[in-house]
Amino acid sequence: MPGVTVRRATVADIDGLVASISGLFAEDSVRDRLRNPGWPQAHAADDETENVANPDMLVLLAELDGPVIGHLTGGFYAASAMWTSPQAILISMHVMAAWRGQHVGAQLVEYFRSWAKEKGAVQLRVTAYAANTGAIRFYQRHGFVPLETTLAVDI
Repeated sequence: MPGVTVRRATVADIDGLVASISGLFAEDSVRDRLRNPGWPQAHAADDETENVANPDMLVLLAELDGPVIGHLTGGFYAASAMWTSPQAILISMHVMAAWRGQHVGAQLVEYFRSWAKEKGAVQLRVTAYAANTGAIRFYQRHGFVPLETTLAVDI
């Protein structure tokens, strides 16, 4: 898409990242009553500052001629005693509603996929709320298939 740039975030981008993460949490708190929509304002800056500095984390921004219109945070996890092969987990992704359906998310995911492959990951993983059918369809269009189900009950 003309004018949209996807690039690695730097510490100078933290305010834009926090704004994008705040948008994600605002939407997720509607789907999950335990999700604190105020968390990003209090904690995301510290978390993303650490992630930007960590070589096993990828923090991306999608910008439209400057302003942030989306983000992706993902991590690489080496094989271990529990996991037989390295994997990459898409931890957080959000694209502003006005830019959905215009390949911004696709650019973020493809950058993540390439990075993960270069790191040696053999699988990408992501979670999405069951009620977030738009996100589930999006991820399925990009090759993700259901692998596990999380169940919850209020007590």
